[in-house]
Amino acid sequence: MLDTSHQEVATPPKTVDTVLPSGLRFVGERIERSQAVALAIRIPAGAKDDPPNKFGLANLVKETLFKGTKKRDARKLSDAFDFYGIRHSEYTATETTVMQIRFLPEHLVKAIGLLREVLSQPAFPQKECETAKTQSLQELKHLEDDPFSKVAVVLKEIFFGSQWGHSDLGTETSVPEITRGDILNFWQAQFIPAGSVVAAAGKFDPDALAKELDTIFAKTSSPAWPVESPPPLPTTHLRKHLPKDSQQTQMTLAFPAVPHNHPDYYTLRTAVGVLSGGMSGRLFTEVREKRALVYSVGAHTVSLRGAGAVYVFAGTTTPRAAETLKVIKTELARLGDDVTQAEIERAKIALKAHLLMDQESTNHRAREMVDDVFFENRIVPLAEVIEKINRVTVADVKKYWAEHPWDPYTLVTLGQTELE
Repeated sequence: MLDTSHQEVATPPKTVDTVLPSGLRFVGERIERSQAVALAIRIPAGAKDDPPNKFGLANLVKETLFKGTKKRDARKLSDAFDFYGIRHSEYTATETTVMQIRFLPEHLVKAIGLLREVLSQPAFPQKECETAKTQSLQELKHLEDDPFSKVAVVLKEIFFGSQWGHSDLGTETSVPEITRGDILNFWQAQFIPAGSVVAAAGKFDPDALAKELDTIFAKTSSPAWPVESPPPLPTTHLRKHLPKDSQQTQMTLAFPAVPHNHPDYYTLRTAVGVLSGGMSGRLFTEVREKRALVYSVGAHTVSLRGAGAVYVFAGTTTPRAAETLKVIKTELARLGDDVTQAEIERAKIALKAHLLMDQESTNHRAREMVDDVFFENRIVPLAEVIEKINRVTVADVKKYWAEHPWDPYTLVTLGQTELE
Protein backbone atom coordinates (compact mmCIF):
# COMPACT_ATOMS: atom_id res chain seq x y z
CA MET A 1 0.00 0.00 0.00
CA LEU A 2 1.29 3.47 -0.87
CA ASP A 3 2.33 5.32 2.30
CA THR A 4 1.59 9.02 2.11
CA SER A 5 1.39 9.57 5.87
CA HIS A 6 4.67 11.44 5.67
CA GLN A 7 4.22 12.76 2.15
CA GLU A 8 6.74 15.50 1.48
CA VAL A 9 5.35 18.51 -0.31
CA ALA A 10 7.73 20.50 -2.48
CA THR A 11 8.93 23.91 -1.28
CA PRO A 12 5.93 26.23 -1.57
CA PRO A 13 5.96 28.31 -4.77
CA LYS A 14 6.11 32.10 -4.63
CA THR A 15 2.70 33.51 -3.80
CA VAL A 16 0.99 36.89 -3.94
CA ASP A 17 -2.06 38.08 -2.03
CA THR A 18 -3.06 41.72 -2.34
CA VAL A 19 -6.00 44.05 -2.83
CA LEU A 20 -5.57 46.20 -5.93
CA PRO A 21 -6.49 49.91 -5.98
CA SER A 22 -9.79 49.07 -7.66
CA GLY A 23 -10.77 46.87 -4.73
CA LEU A 24 -10.17 43.59 -6.59
CA ARG A 25 -8.48 40.86 -4.53
CA PHE A 26 -5.55 39.33 -6.44
CA VAL A 27 -3.92 36.11 -5.30
CA GLY A 28 -1.45 34.04 -7.22
CA GLU A 29 1.14 31.31 -7.23
CA ARG A 30 4.07 31.39 -9.62
CA ILE A 31 4.90 27.90 -10.86
CA GLU A 32 8.25 27.94 -12.63
CA ARG A 33 7.82 24.62 -14.44
CA SER A 34 4.55 25.73 -16.02
CA GLN A 35 4.37 26.82 -19.66
CA ALA A 36 1.02 28.60 -19.26
CA VAL A 37 -0.96 30.95 -17.05
CA ALA A 38 -4.38 30.09 -15.66
CA LEU A 39 -6.75 32.62 -14.11
CA ALA A 40 -9.88 31.95 -12.07
CA ILE A 41 -12.22 34.86 -11.37
CA ARG A 42 -14.82 34.45 -8.65
CA ILE A 43 -17.56 37.08 -8.59
CA PRO A 44 -19.74 36.97 -5.45
CA ALA A 45 -23.04 36.87 -7.31
CA GLY A 46 -24.75 33.60 -8.14
CA ALA A 47 -28.10 31.88 -8.38
CA LYS A 48 -29.10 32.93 -4.86
CA ASP A 49 -29.03 36.54 -6.07
CA ASP A 50 -31.70 35.92 -8.71
CA PRO A 51 -34.88 37.92 -8.02
CA PRO A 52 -37.60 35.53 -6.74
CA ASN A 53 -39.67 35.90 -9.91
CA LYS A 54 -36.68 35.71 -12.26
CA PHE A 55 -34.76 32.60 -11.30
CA GLY A 56 -32.09 31.89 -13.90
CA LEU A 57 -30.96 35.51 -14.29
CA ALA A 58 -27.39 35.04 -13.01
CA ASN A 59 -26.93 32.13 -15.38
CA LEU A 60 -28.18 34.18 -18.35
CA VAL A 61 -25.67 36.94 -17.52
CA LYS A 62 -22.90 34.34 -17.62
CA GLU A 63 -24.22 32.86 -20.87
CA THR A 64 -24.37 36.22 -22.68
CA LEU A 65 -21.16 37.88 -21.42
CA PHE A 66 -19.10 36.30 -24.19
CA LYS A 67 -21.74 36.87 -26.90
CA GLY A 68 -20.42 40.22 -28.03
CA THR A 69 -18.98 43.48 -26.72
CA LYS A 70 -19.21 47.12 -27.74
CA LYS A 71 -16.18 46.46 -29.97
CA ARG A 72 -16.89 43.03 -31.48
CA ASP A 73 -19.80 40.78 -32.20
CA ALA A 74 -19.88 37.20 -30.89
CA ARG A 75 -18.05 35.71 -33.86
CA LYS A 76 -15.23 38.27 -33.87
CA LEU A 77 -14.84 37.94 -30.12
CA SER A 78 -14.61 34.17 -30.37
CA ASP A 79 -12.09 34.50 -33.22
CA ALA A 80 -9.93 36.83 -31.09
CA PHE A 81 -9.79 34.30 -28.24
CA ASP A 82 -8.99 31.50 -30.67
CA PHE A 83 -6.30 33.51 -32.47
CA TYR A 84 -4.22 33.69 -29.30
CA GLY A 85 -5.05 30.17 -28.16
CA ILE A 86 -6.93 31.46 -25.11
CA ARG A 87 -9.27 28.92 -23.54
CA HIS A 88 -12.12 30.05 -21.32
CA SER A 89 -14.97 28.47 -19.37
CA GLU A 90 -17.66 29.79 -17.03
CA TYR A 91 -20.25 28.45 -14.65
CA THR A 92 -22.87 29.77 -12.26
CA ALA A 93 -22.91 28.41 -8.71
CA THR A 94 -25.23 29.15 -5.80
CA GLU A 95 -23.18 31.97 -4.30
CA THR A 96 -20.83 32.97 -7.09
CA THR A 97 -20.10 33.13 -10.79
CA VAL A 98 -16.74 31.67 -11.80
CA MET A 99 -14.77 32.28 -14.99
CA GLN A 100 -11.51 30.63 -15.95
CA ILE A 101 -9.10 31.46 -18.75
CA ARG A 102 -5.78 29.90 -19.75
CA PHE A 103 -3.15 31.38 -22.04
CA LEU A 104 0.55 31.47 -22.85
CA PRO A 105 2.69 33.93 -20.82
CA GLU A 106 3.66 35.93 -23.92
CA HIS A 107 -0.03 36.65 -24.59
CA LEU A 108 -0.76 38.06 -21.13
CA VAL A 109 -1.61 41.59 -22.27
CA LYS A 110 -3.83 40.34 -25.09
CA ALA A 111 -5.59 37.81 -22.87
CA ILE A 112 -6.33 40.28 -20.08
CA GLY A 113 -7.35 42.86 -22.68
CA LEU A 114 -9.99 40.48 -24.03
CA LEU A 115 -11.11 39.59 -20.53
CA ARG A 116 -11.41 43.31 -19.72
CA GLU A 117 -13.46 43.84 -22.86
CA VAL A 118 -15.87 41.06 -21.88
CA LEU A 119 -16.26 42.11 -18.24
CA SER A 120 -16.39 45.89 -18.71
CA GLN A 121 -17.97 46.34 -22.16
CA PRO A 122 -20.46 43.53 -22.81
CA ALA A 123 -23.11 44.38 -25.38
CA PHE A 124 -25.74 41.80 -24.38
CA PRO A 125 -27.28 41.77 -27.90
CA GLN A 126 -31.04 41.25 -27.80
CA LYS A 127 -30.83 38.29 -30.18
CA GLU A 128 -28.18 36.58 -28.05
CA CYS A 129 -30.23 37.15 -24.89
CA GLU A 130 -33.25 35.48 -26.49
CA THR A 131 -31.09 32.61 -27.73
CA ALA A 132 -29.67 32.08 -24.23
CA LYS A 133 -33.20 32.01 -22.78
CA THR A 134 -34.24 29.42 -25.37
CA GLN A 135 -31.22 27.28 -24.52
CA SER A 136 -31.99 27.47 -20.78
CA LEU A 137 -35.56 26.33 -21.45
CA GLN A 138 -34.30 23.46 -23.59
CA GLU A 139 -31.94 22.35 -20.81
CA LEU A 140 -34.78 22.48 -18.30
CA LYS A 141 -36.94 20.30 -20.56
CA HIS A 142 -34.02 17.90 -20.97
CA LEU A 143 -34.12 17.23 -17.22
CA GLU A 144 -37.25 15.18 -17.86
CA ASP A 145 -35.07 12.79 -19.87
CA ASP A 146 -32.27 12.79 -17.29
CA PRO A 147 -33.78 11.37 -14.08
CA PHE A 148 -30.49 11.37 -12.17
CA SER A 149 -30.07 15.14 -12.68
CA LYS A 150 -33.77 15.73 -12.06
CA VAL A 151 -33.73 14.29 -8.54
CA ALA A 152 -30.54 16.22 -7.73
CA VAL A 153 -32.15 19.51 -8.80
CA VAL A 154 -35.30 18.85 -6.78
CA LEU A 155 -33.33 17.71 -3.72
CA LYS A 156 -31.23 20.87 -3.70
CA GLU A 157 -34.30 23.11 -3.80
CA ILE A 158 -36.02 21.24 -0.96
CA PHE A 159 -32.88 21.02 1.18
CA PHE A 160 -31.61 24.61 0.80
CA GLY A 161 -34.93 26.33 0.10
CA SER A 162 -36.10 27.89 -3.16
CA GLN A 163 -33.95 31.05 -3.04
CA TRP A 164 -30.66 29.26 -2.32
CA GLY A 165 -31.54 25.89 -3.77
CA HIS A 166 -33.23 26.55 -7.10
CA SER A 167 -31.54 25.40 -10.29
CA ASP A 168 -29.15 27.96 -11.76
CA LEU A 169 -31.09 27.47 -15.01
CA GLY A 170 -34.23 28.90 -13.40
CA THR A 171 -37.67 27.51 -14.14
CA GLU A 172 -39.84 27.19 -17.22
CA THR A 173 -42.01 30.02 -15.93
CA SER A 174 -39.28 32.38 -14.68
CA VAL A 175 -36.89 32.34 -17.65
CA PRO A 176 -39.37 33.80 -20.20
CA GLU A 177 -39.93 36.76 -17.84
CA ILE A 178 -36.25 37.81 -17.92
CA THR A 179 -35.46 40.75 -20.21
CA ARG A 180 -32.26 42.16 -21.66
CA GLY A 181 -32.68 45.03 -19.20
CA ASP A 182 -32.67 42.56 -16.30
CA ILE A 183 -29.44 41.02 -17.60
CA LEU A 184 -27.81 44.43 -18.02
CA ASN A 185 -28.89 45.62 -14.56
CA PHE A 186 -27.61 42.45 -12.87
CA TRP A 187 -24.23 42.84 -14.57
CA GLN A 188 -23.97 46.51 -13.60
CA ALA A 189 -24.84 45.84 -9.98
CA GLN A 190 -22.94 42.61 -9.34
CA PHE A 191 -19.90 42.49 -11.63
CA ILE A 192 -17.74 44.87 -9.61
CA PRO A 193 -14.16 44.57 -8.30
CA ALA A 194 -14.99 44.93 -4.59
CA GLY A 195 -15.63 41.46 -3.22
CA SER A 196 -14.38 39.73 -6.38
CA VAL A 197 -11.25 37.59 -6.42
CA VAL A 198 -8.82 36.71 -9.21
CA ALA A 199 -6.37 33.85 -8.73
CA ALA A 200 -3.43 33.18 -11.05
CA ALA A 201 -1.34 30.03 -11.32
CA GLY A 202 1.57 29.41 -13.68
CA LYS A 203 4.39 31.45 -15.13
CA PHE A 204 3.60 35.15 -14.73
CA ASP A 205 5.08 38.41 -13.48
CA PRO A 206 3.00 39.44 -10.44
CA ASP A 207 3.47 43.19 -10.94
CA ALA A 208 2.68 43.11 -14.64
CA LEU A 209 -0.38 40.92 -14.11
CA ALA A 210 -1.63 43.05 -11.21
CA LYS A 211 -1.41 46.18 -13.35
CA GLU A 212 -3.50 44.59 -16.11
CA LEU A 213 -6.08 43.08 -13.75
CA ASP A 214 -6.77 46.30 -11.85
CA THR A 215 -8.95 47.64 -14.67
CA ILE A 216 -10.85 44.55 -15.83
CA PHE A 217 -14.14 45.76 -14.34
CA ALA A 218 -16.04 48.83 -15.49
CA LYS A 219 -17.26 49.92 -12.08
CA THR A 220 -14.64 50.63 -9.43
CA SER A 221 -16.32 52.72 -6.71
CA SER A 222 -19.10 50.46 -5.40
CA PRO A 223 -18.55 48.72 -2.04
CA ALA A 224 -18.62 44.95 -1.81
CA TRP A 225 -22.00 43.34 -1.31
CA PRO A 226 -22.52 42.06 2.26
CA VAL A 227 -21.90 38.36 2.85
CA GLU A 228 -25.15 36.47 3.36
CA SER A 229 -25.61 33.33 5.41
CA PRO A 230 -27.45 30.33 3.97
CA PRO A 231 -30.91 29.61 5.39
CA PRO A 232 -31.27 27.11 8.24
CA LEU A 233 -31.09 23.52 7.00
CA PRO A 234 -33.87 20.98 7.61
CA THR A 235 -34.11 19.50 11.11
CA THR A 236 -36.90 17.03 10.31
CA HIS A 237 -37.48 14.36 7.70
CA LEU A 238 -38.48 15.76 4.31
CA ARG A 239 -39.56 13.55 1.41
CA LYS A 240 -40.73 14.08 -2.13
CA HIS A 241 -41.61 11.50 -4.77
CA LEU A 242 -41.63 12.30 -8.49
CA PRO A 243 -43.92 9.80 -10.24
CA LYS A 244 -42.58 8.43 -13.51
CA ASP A 245 -43.61 5.39 -15.50
CA SER A 246 -40.19 3.80 -15.63
CA GLN A 247 -38.53 0.51 -14.77
CA GLN A 248 -35.80 2.51 -13.03
CA THR A 249 -35.85 4.33 -9.69
CA GLN A 250 -33.52 7.19 -8.84
CA MET A 251 -33.01 8.30 -5.25
CA THR A 252 -30.94 11.00 -3.59
CA LEU A 253 -30.86 11.86 0.08
CA ALA A 254 -29.13 14.71 1.87
CA PHE A 255 -28.25 15.57 5.44
CA PRO A 256 -26.42 18.54 7.00
CA ALA A 257 -22.63 18.56 7.29
CA VAL A 258 -19.87 21.00 8.19
CA PRO A 259 -18.75 23.49 5.47
CA HIS A 260 -15.35 23.74 3.83
CA ASN A 261 -13.87 26.14 6.39
CA HIS A 262 -14.85 24.09 9.45
CA PRO A 263 -12.05 22.46 11.53
CA ASP A 264 -13.70 19.05 11.02
CA TYR A 265 -14.03 19.35 7.25
CA TYR A 266 -11.32 16.82 6.42
CA THR A 267 -12.72 14.44 9.01
CA LEU A 268 -15.99 14.66 7.07
CA ARG A 269 -14.18 14.13 3.75
CA THR A 270 -12.43 11.07 5.18
CA ALA A 271 -15.73 9.64 6.42
CA VAL A 272 -17.35 10.16 3.02
CA GLY A 273 -14.28 8.54 1.47
CA VAL A 274 -14.94 5.42 3.53
CA LEU A 275 -18.51 5.40 2.23
CA SER A 276 -17.79 6.26 -1.38
CA GLY A 277 -14.08 6.06 -2.12
CA GLY A 278 -14.19 4.18 -5.38
CA MET A 279 -14.85 0.46 -5.78
CA SER A 280 -13.65 -0.31 -2.25
CA GLY A 281 -16.06 2.16 -0.62
CA ARG A 282 -18.74 0.71 1.60
CA LEU A 283 -21.65 1.81 -0.56
CA PHE A 284 -20.21 0.25 -3.72
CA THR A 285 -19.20 -2.93 -1.90
CA GLU A 286 -22.36 -3.50 0.12
CA VAL A 287 -25.04 -2.13 -2.20
CA ARG A 288 -23.68 -3.07 -5.60
CA GLU A 289 -21.04 -5.78 -5.33
CA LYS A 290 -22.51 -7.98 -2.60
CA ARG A 291 -26.21 -7.52 -3.33
CA ALA A 292 -26.31 -6.38 -6.99
CA LEU A 293 -29.01 -3.85 -6.09
CA VAL A 294 -27.89 -0.86 -8.16
CA TYR A 295 -26.10 0.18 -11.30
CA SER A 296 -24.79 3.37 -9.63
CA VAL A 297 -24.31 4.45 -6.03
CA GLY A 298 -22.13 6.97 -4.22
CA ALA A 299 -21.84 9.96 -1.91
CA HIS A 300 -20.18 13.36 -2.01
CA THR A 301 -19.97 16.57 0.00
CA VAL A 302 -21.49 19.94 -0.89
CA SER A 303 -20.29 23.17 0.68
CA LEU A 304 -21.62 26.71 0.82
CA ARG A 305 -20.05 29.48 2.88
CA GLY A 306 -21.59 28.67 6.25
CA ALA A 307 -23.40 25.42 5.51
CA GLY A 308 -22.64 22.01 4.11
CA ALA A 309 -24.30 18.74 3.19
CA VAL A 310 -23.65 15.16 2.23
CA TYR A 311 -25.54 13.82 -0.79
CA VAL A 312 -26.03 10.08 -1.22
CA PHE A 313 -27.39 8.82 -4.54
CA ALA A 314 -28.37 5.55 -6.17
CA GLY A 315 -29.91 4.31 -9.40
CA THR A 316 -31.70 0.97 -9.38
CA THR A 317 -34.66 -0.95 -10.75
CA THR A 318 -38.13 -0.55 -9.28
CA PRO A 319 -38.29 -4.01 -7.59
CA ARG A 320 -34.94 -3.36 -5.86
CA ALA A 321 -35.57 0.24 -4.80
CA ALA A 322 -36.90 -0.36 -1.28
CA GLU A 323 -34.06 -2.73 -0.37
CA THR A 324 -31.53 -0.34 -1.88
CA LEU A 325 -32.67 2.47 0.38
CA LYS A 326 -32.69 0.12 3.38
CA VAL A 327 -29.10 -0.99 2.80
CA ILE A 328 -27.91 2.60 2.23
CA LYS A 329 -29.45 3.64 5.56
CA THR A 330 -27.83 0.65 7.26
CA GLU A 331 -24.41 1.69 5.95
CA LEU A 332 -24.93 5.28 7.09
CA ALA A 333 -26.02 4.07 10.53
CA ARG A 334 -23.08 1.73 11.13
CA LEU A 335 -20.30 3.98 9.84
CA GLY A 336 -19.82 5.63 13.21
CA ASP A 337 -19.78 2.29 15.02
CA ASP A 338 -17.42 0.00 13.14
CA VAL A 339 -15.22 2.08 10.83
CA THR A 340 -11.74 0.54 10.80
CA GLN A 341 -8.20 1.89 10.77
CA ALA A 342 -7.61 0.28 7.36
CA GLU A 343 -10.64 2.07 5.90
CA ILE A 344 -9.52 5.40 7.34
CA GLU A 345 -6.02 5.00 5.90
CA ARG A 346 -7.38 4.04 2.48
CA ALA A 347 -9.70 7.07 2.42
CA LYS A 348 -6.91 9.42 3.53
CA ILE A 349 -4.48 8.11 0.91
CA ALA A 350 -7.09 8.53 -1.83
CA LEU A 351 -7.89 12.06 -0.69
CA LYS A 352 -4.23 13.09 -0.56
CA ALA A 353 -3.45 11.47 -3.90
CA HIS A 354 -6.31 13.39 -5.49
CA LEU A 355 -5.09 16.69 -4.03
CA LEU A 356 -1.46 16.13 -4.97
CA MET A 357 -2.15 15.01 -8.53
CA ASP A 358 -4.45 17.99 -9.11
CA GLN A 359 -1.49 20.30 -8.47
CA GLU A 360 -0.21 19.35 -11.93
CA SER A 361 -3.01 21.47 -13.43
CA THR A 362 -2.64 25.26 -13.33
CA ASN A 363 -6.38 25.50 -14.02
CA HIS A 364 -7.12 23.45 -10.92
CA ARG A 365 -4.62 25.36 -8.79
CA ALA A 366 -6.14 28.71 -9.76
CA ARG A 367 -9.62 27.43 -8.95
CA GLU A 368 -8.34 26.02 -5.66
CA MET A 369 -6.98 29.41 -4.64
CA VAL A 370 -10.22 31.31 -5.33
CA ASP A 371 -11.97 28.64 -3.26
CA ASP A 372 -9.42 29.17 -0.47
CA VAL A 373 -10.09 32.90 -0.40
CA PHE A 374 -13.85 32.40 -0.60
CA PHE A 375 -13.97 29.97 2.31
CA GLU A 376 -10.85 30.81 4.36
CA ASN A 377 -9.97 34.38 3.27
CA ARG A 378 -6.40 33.26 2.54
CA ILE A 379 -4.34 30.94 0.35
CA VAL A 380 -4.16 27.65 2.23
CA PRO A 381 -0.76 25.93 1.72
CA LEU A 382 -0.99 22.39 0.38
CA ALA A 383 1.25 21.17 3.20
CA GLU A 384 -1.30 22.43 5.73
CA VAL A 385 -4.11 20.53 4.03
CA ILE A 386 -2.04 17.33 3.90
CA GLU A 387 -1.25 17.67 7.60
CA LYS A 388 -4.95 18.10 8.44
CA ILE A 389 -5.74 14.89 6.55
CA ASN A 390 -2.86 13.03 8.19
CA ARG A 391 -4.20 13.90 11.65
CA VAL A 392 -7.65 12.33 11.09
CA THR A 393 -8.16 9.23 13.24
CA VAL A 394 -10.77 6.52 13.66
CA ALA A 395 -11.87 8.24 16.87
CA ASP A 396 -12.30 11.54 14.98
CA VAL A 397 -14.60 9.96 12.41
CA LYS A 398 -16.68 8.21 15.06
CA LYS A 399 -16.97 11.43 17.06
CA TYR A 400 -17.94 13.43 13.97
CA TRP A 401 -20.61 10.91 12.95
CA ALA A 402 -22.07 10.98 16.46
CA GLU A 403 -22.11 14.78 16.67
CA HIS A 404 -23.46 15.31 13.13
CA PRO A 405 -26.15 12.65 12.67
CA TRP A 406 -27.31 11.69 9.19
CA ASP A 407 -30.86 11.16 10.41
CA PRO A 408 -33.16 13.10 9.93
CA TYR A 409 -32.50 13.39 6.21
CA THR A 410 -34.17 14.76 3.09
CA LEU A 411 -35.10 12.19 0.42
CA VAL A 412 -36.18 12.61 -3.20
CA THR A 413 -37.16 9.62 -5.32
CA LEU A 414 -38.22 9.30 -8.94
CA GLY A 415 -39.93 6.24 -10.39
CA GLN A 416 -43.11 4.17 -10.24
CA THR A 417 -43.31 3.63 -6.49
CA GLU A 418 -42.93 6.02 -3.59
CA LEU A 419 -40.53 4.71 -0.95
CA GLU A 420 -41.06 4.79 2.82
